[in-house]
Amino acid sequence: MSNNNEHVDYTEFESWLNEYMPEEDNAKGEKVRVKGILATKERNFSFLDVPGLPTSVRVRTEELENYNEGDEVEVLLVGEDEDFKIGSRRRIDMEDSWKKLEEAFEKKEIITGKIVKRVKGGYMVEAMFHQGFLPNSLSEISMKDGDKVIGEEIKVMIKDIKPDKDKKGKKITFSKKDITLLKESEEFSELKVGDVVEAEITDVLEFGLSLKIQHLRGFVHISEVSWKKLDKLSDQYKKGDMVKAEIISLEPEKKNVKLSIKALTRNPWEVAAEQYAVDSVIEGKVTKILPYGVFVEIADGVEGLVHMSDFTWNKKRVSLNEFVQVGDIVKVKVLEFQPAERKLKLGIKQLSENPWDSAETRFAVGTQLTGKVLEVKPFGLFAEVEPGVDVFIHQSDYNWQGEENKKFAVGDTVEFKVIELNTEDNKIKGSIKALRKSPWEVALENYKVGDTVEKEIKNIMDFGLFVNLSKGIDGFIPAQLASKDFIKNLKDKFTVGQKVKAQITEIDREKQRIKLSIKKIEIEEERRENQELLSKYGTSGEDR
Repeated sequence: MSNNNEHVDYTEFESWLNEYMPEEDNAKGEKVRVKGILATKERNFSFLDVPGLPTSVRVRTEELENYNEGDEVEVLLVGEDEDFKIGSRRRIDMEDSWKKLEEAFEKKEIITGKIVKRVKGGYMVEAMFHQGFLPNSLSEISMKDGDKVIGEEIKVMIKDIKPDKDKKGKKITFSKKDITLLKESEEFSELKVGDVVEAEITDVLEFGLSLKIQHLRGFVHISEVSWKKLDKLSDQYKKGDMVKAEIISLEPEKKNVKLSIKALTRNPWEVAAEQYAVDSVIEGKVTKILPYGVFVEIADGVEGLVHMSDFTWNKKRVSLNEFVQVGDIVKVKVLEFQPAERKLKLGIKQLSENPWDSAETRFAVGTQLTGKVLEVKPFGLFAEVEPGVDVFIHQSDYNWQGEENKKFAVGDTVEFKVIELNTEDNKIKGSIKALRKSPWEVALENYKVGDTVEKEIKNIMDFGLFVNLSKGIDGFIPAQLASKDFIKNLKDKFTVGQKVKAQITEIDREKQRIKLSIKKIEIEEERRENQELLSKYGTSGEDR
């Protein structure tokens, strides 16, 4: 098929043809053929002795390449000069072969030609003593090999034969591409869907493989390469590889062939469906870890998903990399299998009983348990009580106020008491400090209203004094109860660390607050002194 954008210059082509066009030789315009004996064969010219002619017939030696002196040669008389008749063996060969060329054109036969030279827009090719033009667009010769092919023999078909402008000869157009098209048509007509062919990979693309099936083009989409998902075809295939594939579609208009490599093997999902039923326990290899779960391959080309929620019975968001790594062999349970949709749901936690089914009795509020620290956060820690059961302990539940702050590390063993159980969300909240009495509980046991204590001042405020009753428990002395006398500024009379004697006047259980009074102690002491003076001297300190 010619290229409409390609300019073909036939000027030089015509000059080559005209050199060999026959001339009329007699009054009737007939061409005269004669036979003679090759008498002399020289470098440029050879001479024939022809009976009945007064002179020898001169012929170009290059036209008698296959003849020797003494051979009989038939030539066509094409002219004469003062000394000789001029003959041409090539003209006879051309006339004899022209019919063969026309027949080859009619029957679309393949013939052999030789590339004579390169010209503008293509090549001059000689076939059966006739020269014609082979356009670049029909040559199937790359531009870089243009000069290397001169002198080579090639197979061509006659694309067209047209009379030239001055009617002295005919122009021949050759085509190598038409041979390929013919072979493609012949080969394509023999193919049918379902045939298995062997093909060469001509290109490896991101989305599939380009193939060559003899003279035809074929293509295997990435989805038809393997039953399993492939991310990069170049990891498995390279240009030049030979592969077997099954024809799944034919496009006659473009002579395209669509193929499938995976069609040569049975769908592994169908095979797996025969082997693995729901609730089956099988082993598989971890192939991919994603934020939402892990893919496990249970058979070649068959992968299932273990969702992150199916790793453990607790509902805490887990870090999958702490459970498995790519390449690990894991045991899983088939939860759902739909081979037609290529959907396989797997689980790991289902291999064991759900510990939360008996949580209300085993992990009831108030139960004392032991766990292994899995994770330490700024706000608290997570510890595993048993597989699938975690407890959260807030940092405020490590110790009571006033106690030394505790620190924990992954792997530590902790004892705690269950303070909250949520069976709907599978959550347990624990407390380490709940294993012992709170400082307030201890204070309630040790102190009651009316008790007199002597304690150090912890803090001095405008509105009163705070004293340290016991570890974690403060007592408060309002400013008006700090002395029986009026004190404008408490810091003028008291200092931090100073021990003062006071009486407990109030214990507020709800607000966990203890109020004391120095004033009451001072008044009682003054009253006691007066009583002692009265009994001793009959007078009080106030009378003197």
